[in-house]
Amino acid sequence: MARELAMSELKAYHLPGRWGLVTVSPFCLKLDAFMRMTNLPHESLTAATPFGGPKKKAPWITHKGRKIGDSAIIIDYLKETFGVDPDAHLDASQRGIARAIQRLVEENLYWAMVYDRWQRPSNWPILTGSVLGDIPLPIRMVLAPIARRGVAKQLAGHGMGLHAEHEIEDIARGDIDALAGILGDQEWFLGNQPSMADATVYSLLANIIYVPFASPMNAMIEGHRNLRAFLDRFRARFYPEEVSD
Repeated sequence: MARELAMSELKAYHLPGRWGLVTVSPFCLKLDAFMRMTNLPHESLTAATPFGGPKKKAPWITHKGRKIGDSAIIIDYLKETFGVDPDAHLDASQRGIARAIQRLVEENLYWAMVYDRWQRPSNWPILTGSVLGDIPLPIRMVLAPIARRGVAKQLAGHGMGLHAEHEIEDIARGDIDALAGILGDQEWFLGNQPSMADATVYSLLANIIYVPFASPMNAMIEGHRNLRAFLDRFRARFYPEEVSD
């Protein structure tokens, strides 16, 4: 009973969803996928901005009076607290590969996606009407350019924003090719059942392939039949409501 009560007090906050995706944030989508993979009872709440989180980023959770941010830290906390782990079937070598996949996706390829969304002029109207779309219009008109300048600084600080556009495309192509090579002819990235490596890859690539933002990465993903099949397979298994929409 205490365990069920603890789970019922779990609340997860994520950024808004669009185009059939429950959220347009890869990190929020990764956490949501974790919840679905583990069947962890919780209340999912949408936040217009990430500023309510303890690190001013989304997602975040509240549980037993605690507020916890950062998707990786949240997932580690939930694993330990509730005894759930989508990676329980992985051996040490596979866990190492999973860690490398996470770093490739979240510390490098993610920033190529950020560049496409925030810096390509053709995508700016889409972004302000979607990613920032739940912010009231008068506030959005003031906040949007400030946020864009802030993201440009983050891109430069990471290093991705210092590259020319064609160089960013080459970096993204190398990462996507690597993911396709790791997946090979398997259904899932590691083993015969899905793990957090699959959720991590899906959360980012779904936010490229299933959305209307212009990006050269769309063609790169489509060029790998195994990656596109993987995305559709993960979506059908864990997000059947999106497939039926």
